[in-house]
Amino acid sequence: HGELITARTGMTIELTRALVRSSLKKRPGAAASIPTTTKPGDIVGAPDIDLVVELLGGLEPARTMVMDAIAADQSVVTANKAILAKHGNAIFRACDRSPADIHFEAAVAGGVPIIRTLREGLASDRINSINGILNGTTNFILSRMRRGAEYEEALAEAQRLGYAEADPTLDVNGRDAADKLAILIRLAFGTSVRVERIATRGITELTPKILADAKVLGCRVKLVASAWRASAINKKSSQDHIFACVQPTLVPIGHELSAVPGAQNAIRISSDSLGTTLYQGPGAGGMPTGSAVVADIIEAARSHRSGIRRNLGLPQMAAAPKLASYQDATSAFYVRLEVADQPGVLAEIAESFANFSVSLATVAQSRCELGATIVITTHPTSTTHVESALKAIRKRHRRVKRPCLLPILDAAE
Repeated sequence: HGELITARTGMTIELTRALVRSSLKKRPGAAASIPTTTKPGDIVGAPDIDLVVELLGGLEPARTMVMDAIAADQSVVTANKAILAKHGNAIFRACDRSPADIHFEAAVAGGVPIIRTLREGLASDRINSINGILNGTTNFILSRMRRGAEYEEALAEAQRLGYAEADPTLDVNGRDAADKLAILIRLAFGTSVRVERIATRGITELTPKILADAKVLGCRVKLVASAWRASAINKKSSQDHIFACVQPTLVPIGHELSAVPGAQNAIRISSDSLGTTLYQGPGAGGMPTGSAVVADIIEAARSHRSGIRRNLGLPQMAAAPKLASYQDATSAFYVRLEVADQPGVLAEIAESFANFSVSLATVAQSRCELGATIVITTHPTSTTHVESALKAIRKRHRRVKRPCLLPILDAAE
């Protein structure tokens, strides 16, 4: 879209050269005409280059190249959520010491402009919660599993279609979504969090039976990344806290996130002034990411031409809410148990939940190979209470298979 971009911006943006592993590799189409180099120094710090675009992925050497470019007063466009989640503080501090900016729209939700929305469109508003499907690969896999496919079959199809990498670990274990959530938390709440502190679970242990249970309960299972503001959880502090997690979640049918199809991403934001807003679109694949990258290149070029530095990092606020332990968070839960079918088992399970102040909302029992499958939903309770009850049940009933425990998203969230 070079001619269109030039017409819209009044400038010509020139792709000077690209860093590659092998300059001998033949590249198709327009890429064949781009000058290449295997030396980072031909780009990072080069006097004829104003802007560096980092699309390597991973932590190194990407972090070093980004920091060196900023130190050389070159603005950076990146799609690398990992370095922003782990090294964001250092990167943004480096930008404070330089006339360079860092642009990172493509790091979260592909073609959905959620970074600009939080940084600009909602700049005057107070964000209360974020719930999002931030990984298109897992959403595609779960959509296929809901139709009866096993996990391995759905993953293979995602890889065949280009939605999943050859090594999909960071997608399916939830880490990719957690990195993106850490970036959104900084923008929405002004809080810098270590991604390791975000409670994270992936989708590898889900089965079609679990997704079928969700359907019976009027829900769909989605890998949901959530962060929300909560009142002080102890008497020693009056300051708000935030909770954050990434995990498979039962989403009631009718909730905006329940209908997000295929490899799309969606982010639902609740704020004081606007109430609830939803941002949805393609989140996986080269074109959505490429679209966001080029939009950032255009923004960076405009800033460079006008001599305006925009300070896009949004440094941590001194009064920002702190991240609280997810064990203290409250939610309704889905529990699936397989137990020996013996008289009194159900009553004993109910008693164990009651001992930890967990109130049951629904209970359903059916036959299975072990004896009986018991599907339970709870009223809202703390994660600690429901996990303690399940630990007691397993201790009391040695033949109980490892339970499946998933939160249920409140329809209002």
